[in-house]
Amino acid sequence: MRTRVTTAVIAALAVLAWVVPPALATSPARKSGTTPATHPAGINDTAIIVGGIVVVLLALVIFATRRLSRRGGARTPAGPARGPTSGPPTGELAAQAARALVETDDAVRTSEQELGFATARFGEHVTAPFSATLKSARAELHAAFQLRQLLDDNVSKDEAARRSHLADISAHCAEASRLLDEQSEAFDRLQDLAARAPQLVAEVDAHVVQQAARVSHSRHVLDHLSAKYTADALVAVVSDPDEAAQRLEFAADTLARARRELANEPAGTSAVLLQAAESVADQAADLLNGIEHLEAELTQAASALPGALREVDAEIADVTAELADRPRDGRATLIARAQSVAADVRGKRAAGPLDALAALRDVQQADIALDRALASVRTEQTRRERARAVLDQAMLVARSSVTLAEDFVETRRGGIGATARTRLAEAQRHFQQAIGHALPDPETALTEAQRADILAQQARAVAERDVSVFDHRQSAAPGLASTVGAVATVNGIATVDGIDGIDGIARVDRVGAGVSGAILGGIVIGSVVDGRSPEDGPARHGLGPGSFGGVGTRRRHSAERWF
Repeated sequence: MRTRVTTAVIAALAVLAWVVPPALATSPARKSGTTPATHPAGINDTAIIVGGIVVVLLALVIFATRRLSRRGGARTPAGPARGPTSGPPTGELAAQAARALVETDDAVRTSEQELGFATARFGEHVTAPFSATLKSARAELHAAFQLRQLLDDNVSKDEAARRSHLADISAHCAEASRLLDEQSEAFDRLQDLAARAPQLVAEVDAHVVQQAARVSHSRHVLDHLSAKYTADALVAVVSDPDEAAQRLEFAADTLARARRELANEPAGTSAVLLQAAESVADQAADLLNGIEHLEAELTQAASALPGALREVDAEIADVTAELADRPRDGRATLIARAQSVAADVRGKRAAGPLDALAALRDVQQADIALDRALASVRTEQTRRERARAVLDQAMLVARSSVTLAEDFVETRRGGIGATARTRLAEAQRHFQQAIGHALPDPETALTEAQRADILAQQARAVAERDVSVFDHRQSAAPGLASTVGAVATVNGIATVDGIDGIDGIARVDRVGAGVSGAILGGIVIGSVVDGRSPEDGPARHGLGPGSFGGVGTRRRHSAERWF
């Protein structure tokens, strides 16, 4: 309605502009050559007439605008207040943003994996355009995660601001997806999987065999670690050898079928199966790498503990001396806590296995608390030296937390929602900032490292909960022996087998070995290709691996019948 009124006014003014000049030109005064009559103020009659018309038009505009404001004001407030009352409810916007984060993060992760395969085969120069696209998409995704973290931290309680953030999250994710989608066809032309299928069979087979040989070694590594560290220290990777073995079995079965398909027809399904087998084998390698990562982190933490204990002892002595003439100072509590932590860690070291990373975290946090208690009486140089002394320990702890969380999310992303992914992305961002500040500003680096550690621990805890829910839904699903898997809707995630956003089951003829692990890993995904619903019967189409691309193209490759 406002638009129509505005258009009418503009048209009226245009008519006025067209009519008035001729009228002025043909006025009696002009025809006779005489000067128009003027009033005392110097204004002639024609000007008065024109001015009157303009005033009337302006009055009509003001009247119409006010009338419309009174009618529509309750429904459509102007300005910033419009957000909370227009469009979908805030809860729906939040669900859309969460889903966008999950799907876009999966697309970026899958694209990164596929780009890694392509770079290994064709070289960095050939794949440079795709690397640039992935970098831009990742930047958009990181911006979305930062906004989600602001919402989770409840930085702004204003409803309009929250809705704006949610809309921006979805917009960043859409842009990241668009960038990847635009390159999907070019990436397929580069890979040319169908034409290269015979060559890929040999490459994938070698990859599967290589990773299978690592499984038994990883079990030995875990046995060795369990003699030195507590079960809590190893809980993040204790199931990795079994999960890797299951996924490698799935990869071997899929590879065998690809060979059969290749013998019968030159392309099509065989290329999709090879892509899935390669991706699953690569994820099995990630699971086994996670054990090696943890071994390295625990070894470094155990080596750093004696030095950390000496540092905290020295700091306790400094703070105690500072409190000699201030017995009621609140720092006495910090001293008592630091002494308790140091004594507890020394006792655990003497008793046998311990969680070296947790122990190092406790000691360095107690040390940092003492440093901050003395910050007001120390020079800037002394504070920087103290921060630098404990920074290596804090960076080690943060790096281990971030690595463990990343390994867990990467290999189980099919069951992990937006909250865990957000915490992980923010942990990685803060850790990179800690690295950047390490030399010029060790105090800021220390703060960033601690923040990264906290966020990474939260990410892993939430991710473990998500996976537990995902596993429970699968185990509780009826007829699991003949299902690909139940759809999980956790923290905004809704995936698997073409039933987006719905809890349900998509049935197939039979389950191949390790398929549930492939689904949990986000390797085998589904797409709606024939309009079926769960009630329509077996979903024989649409299962396949993710490919380089955004949400719109990631699922473009599928096998007509997976099993």
